[in-house]
Amino acid sequence: MNLINQKLDSLAQRSVCYFLVTYPPFTPIISSEATEEEQKSAYLFIKEIYESVYHDPSLLGLKNLPDNSFSDWEYHKTNPQLVVNIRDGIKKVEQFIALLYQICLSRQICDTTFSISRSEIELKTASRKQLEKFGINTNVTENEYLFKFPIKVNGLRLLANIAKQSIAGESDKDSLLFSRGVFDPVTPWTQEVFKGMFDEGEAFDTLMEFFQREGYLRIDGRNSVSLNYVKNYSYKEEKLKSAWAERTHGGIELIYEETRNNQPLIALRIPYFDQVLIAYNRMNDKVKSFVLNTSKKCDNCGYCTQTDKTGKRPRAYITNDEFKICPLFCGYQYRWKTIDNILVENMIELLQFVDEIFQDRRYRNNGIKNSLSLLNSRKGVLNTVI
Repeated sequence: MNLINQKLDSLAQRSVCYFLVTYPPFTPIISSEATEEEQKSAYLFIKEIYESVYHDPSLLGLKNLPDNSFSDWEYHKTNPQLVVNIRDGIKKVEQFIALLYQICLSRQICDTTFSISRSEIELKTASRKQLEKFGINTNVTENEYLFKFPIKVNGLRLLANIAKQSIAGESDKDSLLFSRGVFDPVTPWTQEVFKGMFDEGEAFDTLMEFFQREGYLRIDGRNSVSLNYVKNYSYKEEKLKSAWAERTHGGIELIYEETRNNQPLIALRIPYFDQVLIAYNRMNDKVKSFVLNTSKKCDNCGYCTQTDKTGKRPRAYITNDEFKICPLFCGYQYRWKTIDNILVENMIELLQFVDEIFQDRRYRNNGIKNSLSLLNSRKGVLNTVI
């Protein structure tokens, strides 16, 4: 089912599309807690919930509204209610999966049943009815809720525990791995997800191979499905921001834009862009052409002088080949909705140039590697934002 850049039957389907498109291939692990068959059963059980809601959004009470979406660079302010409606649908699905996740973290009393004390959870009648729609029957006793599943639950219990241990309480949405059926967080599952969103798979693979070969740190999304490959060029450890706000890291960010018809977005991370522009004469012709054609030219917007009360501060632009290039927030220009071999070649050339001119100030990665070793010592943990 191709749901990228497609007109859908309803807005509710667009909300559920987020879960289906970002659902990765099945990758089992060796575990004494659940067989590969039980793991796949859990993986398919969650996926089938999304498929069922996609075809019948009323199962989770999603509003029956006509489909709509934003074009590639259209501002959200042109239709703020559309943003609310799409994200409300996503929130309802997330809330149901969060409930399922909570159940699967509770006490397993047999092959198909979990138990939760009534003192630990307040289960509304509406939630019980929703669970029943997916074959999960709830029995209420004086002291507990009993949840009987239509499948053996060993795989679901293992999946929930892996998700919990991987995040270790550091995320507002610690059910993310559970919601995507990810048993092995160390595998590049987000990379597989995003590869499926682009038509040019060969170009995508070339870019990913570059990052892996050159020692970029892979960071999978914590609160949402995203993928980053980064190098830190600051002298100190820096928190990772969105690519549009990047100041110190080189690399890339891939995100899923749930409000747009063409959902994937790929953006370069360019550190110290003003210094990159100052080093223009050291660029080869390919990098020069890429920078001149992609960067924003000064249009006298006044952003760089808005705090100047004297009226004498000069514009911040940097002149290269008679082009007045804005050095601020270059991440707004270095982003694309599709990729091809030519774009990937240009990205790699620019990132190699960045690595060359900042090699003397590249952050010594010992601290990062030590942090990763600590994180990887946890069961099922992958990467974290630095």
